Amino acid sequence: MDEIKNAYDKIFFKWCSYREKMPINKCIVDFAKQLKEGSSILDVGCGSGVPISAYLANNGFKVTGIDISSNMIKTAKSLNLPNSTFMVEDILTYNHNIAFDAIIAFDSLWHIKYSEQSKIYSKIASLLNKDGLFIFTHGKSDGEIMGTMFGESFYYSALSTETVKKLLEENGFIILSLIENYKEKSTGERDLLVIAKKII
Repeated sequence: MDEIKNAYDKIFFKWCSYREKMPINKCIVDFAKQLKEGSSILDVGCGSGVPISAYLANNGFKVTGIDISSNMIKTAKSLNLPNSTFMVEDILTYNHNIAFDAIIAFDSLWHIKYSEQSKIYSKIASLLNKDGLFIFTHGKSDGEIMGTMFGESFYYSALSTETVKKLLEENGFIILSLIENYKEKSTGERDLLVIAKKII
């Protein structure tokens, strides 16, 4: 994760400039409509806070954003969003004494090491209230790859879609929506978009 953190810190200014121009993702808007007013939300890999955390906070939700990049968190804090807290944390080691009503992990889980991918779903379950909702994007093919973004190398990994489904079910979730090759204008293309509900 140190390599991922350092890479994000290097592309920080280009990343922020890019994200500031992005509209809020339609899938996030639709997801937020399923939540009760004032729900508490954990944004995993919140980045600079724009556009997802900002949208949620400005629409009355209580937002906690975590990211491994200190530069990203510093910028998110500078937004002074209402009812929001931002901190430098790794999701696999993050602990919170009060569970959340919803968790969002948009373009973040695929940076977790392949050997630790199976730990994600029990961790998320431990942070969610019963009937809490979890939305995330991910890869759909089992394995590890290296990619580039703004000239820097980034590590990515994922489990197969069938394995992800199994792990969600084993950790007390039902899958409400699972779309491979998800595509829409404000989000672009993602290999996998999942919405799951914790029922245990």
